[in-house]
Amino acid sequence: MSAADTRETAGTVAWLRLVREDDGAGVRAGLLRTTPEGAPLDFLFTRAGSGADAHDSDPDISPQLAQSLLSCLDPFPALVFAFAEEAPRETLDECVPDGSFLCRVAMRKAPAKADKDRAELEGSAFPGADMEVGWEYGCPGEAGPTALLDQVLHGAGPREPLLRAGRGLVEAFADRHVRALAAAPGLAVVVRLLALPGADGAGSFPGAGFAGERPPGIREGSPRRPPPEGVTLAERLWAVLAAPPRIFRGPEEDAPEWPGPLMTFQKRGVRALMVNERLLLADDMGLGKTVQAVAALRILVARREIASCLVAAPASLLDQWRRELAKWAPELSAIIVRGPAAERRWQWNANVDVTLISYDTLRADFAAGPRTPLRQRVWDLVVADEAQRIKNRNDTSAALKGLRRLRSWALSGTPIENHEDELASILEFVDHGDGGGPVRRYYPGAGLRERHRELQVRRKKSEVLTDLPSKQITKVAIDLNPRQRESYDKAEQEGIVYLRSLGAEIGVEHVLQLISRLKQICNADPRTGESSKLADIRERLLQLSAQGHKALVFSQYTSDVFGVAAAAQYLREFEPLSFTGGMSPREREAVIQRFKESSRHRALVLSLRAGGLGLNLQEASYVFHLDRWWNPAVERQAEDRSHRMGQAVKVNAIKYSCTGTIEQRIDEILERKQMLFDDLVDDVSLDLSAQMTREELFGLFGLEATAASPGRR
Repeated sequence: MSAADTRETAGTVAWLRLVREDDGAGVRAGLLRTTPEGAPLDFLFTRAGSGADAHDSDPDISPQLAQSLLSCLDPFPALVFAFAEEAPRETLDECVPDGSFLCRVAMRKAPAKADKDRAELEGSAFPGADMEVGWEYGCPGEAGPTALLDQVLHGAGPREPLLRAGRGLVEAFADRHVRALAAAPGLAVVVRLLALPGADGAGSFPGAGFAGERPPGIREGSPRRPPPEGVTLAERLWAVLAAPPRIFRGPEEDAPEWPGPLMTFQKRGVRALMVNERLLLADDMGLGKTVQAVAALRILVARREIASCLVAAPASLLDQWRRELAKWAPELSAIIVRGPAAERRWQWNANVDVTLISYDTLRADFAAGPRTPLRQRVWDLVVADEAQRIKNRNDTSAALKGLRRLRSWALSGTPIENHEDELASILEFVDHGDGGGPVRRYYPGAGLRERHRELQVRRKKSEVLTDLPSKQITKVAIDLNPRQRESYDKAEQEGIVYLRSLGAEIGVEHVLQLISRLKQICNADPRTGESSKLADIRERLLQLSAQGHKALVFSQYTSDVFGVAAAAQYLREFEPLSFTGGMSPREREAVIQRFKESSRHRALVLSLRAGGLGLNLQEASYVFHLDRWWNPAVERQAEDRSHRMGQAVKVNAIKYSCTGTIEQRIDEILERKQMLFDDLVDDVSLDLSAQMTREELFGLFGLEATAASPGRR
């Protein structure tokens, strides 16, 4: 048995495309069959419909075409992949013999645009595509499917062969003989690619010396030029359908391979990541730290310097990481480890280039024991995104530092938020021992600062983005309206009476509870719903929306009385959208897409925790802080969702505090502390409960800190 025959019988994968013609009169169908590694075996294509029989109201065209193609395959492929919108589940239900395949995986795309089907057919980069993998049926946890799935995820990855299948359709129908046959009923053309000389799956073009390139006269994206003399349709299809080779040297040499230009400072960042096994990339927020990390990762994998990468990130950023990988490193396979523990077990076994995991899931799976896949392997690279999440020495931080690894990259625009010990914790992850070993321990002081200078790369927006419009910060002190003031004064008086009644049992937590309650009333009166802040935002939005501006409104609360839901209701005339941590990843994706693409939605109301990280919202030029987090770094992260590369106009950030309230009193204390801190450390922030002394906290309400029990914080 030949090597080729062995590969074919070991289990094949089918990549199905069903694409409607521009005028809707007809559907083209293509099926690329490959080995698990992505090497093409054969390409099947057909077309049906003209005029009435291809009308949208006819539900049978796609199933008929899928049946026509899939019935030609023997043996039947173990895995069938398709875009969900092109091939809904019912399309394949009747086409696949019972027990003949293991599972079907659907990639769901972003909402269609007017010319999207055509662009996708011609192999464009799927702008804004959501490549979320959803299991329709089949059990990936079974012994047989897991091995094959591992090969697929490691080899081709779901997205790239489907794009090649779309390009193959264009190439096939550019042939005049195919066009002549296209009108024939029941057409199903099979082009064998495995039989071609030199068809070894390595990306070479057989018999013509084209190393992974299209033949002369057939440009990428313009395949309808006449084919060169002597080059057969099968040879042309091989050139289009073969998996491209991975050969990279660096960001400068391979500039044509990138989906967009890398700025000079980003290229330098990529170089720094490539040559340093330990690095803290601390670029200012909005300078593209994720893109730099993905670009460096892509080159290192292509050079075969690394084969496994684990990325730990906040859960809300995992899908963004997958999108950036699909855009900037489309040949790399990736999987997000999430879901119930039983489901995560098979996900850990997927042999992929990049494994993505949230910090919470990482902590849980690390704690499951030393024999788990997470802890058994030595990772070539571990990336800690938003590395301030490991600033404290807790279980999450210990889990990340406890991984065996050869490279450690930390990405954070704010490696210090409250005190120098946070930087020490992050550097303990970055400055790892080779392949594991005991964690180095750092302490504040000269030694830490010296090692910090050796491990950190940091660039500020003002230094590298000279064309970036400025950001203007405006603090607005606003009076409560009469009924809101009445509710506030009553709550404060009753709260102080309660605090005094606690006597020696009073603790800092009691003071913080009262502060939170008073802040909520400053947002909106719980009795009447009146809000001086929201009234001011509404007046500003009336003018701004008329001028074409969009705005972000941040609140740390989600309540329908004083938080995100209340703000969205109050500002309903601007058709605002809401974004909170309680939404599913898919719901959040849809909200962001609608805000970006529709001019109807003039405002996006976000909870600070969910919306303060990882979003690119340059469509908004105004940012309103309905309430203050009192941590300048967190507020800056939120503002920089808008103030980042791609912003064309000045960003205005407006921060509210109500006069004669707890908000104003705390703001005055923290402003004095921030000025002092800025003289010592660049880009740090202050946390209310951590940085205000007991005396300052109790003094906000005229209480003596000494009245509290010394044993209580």
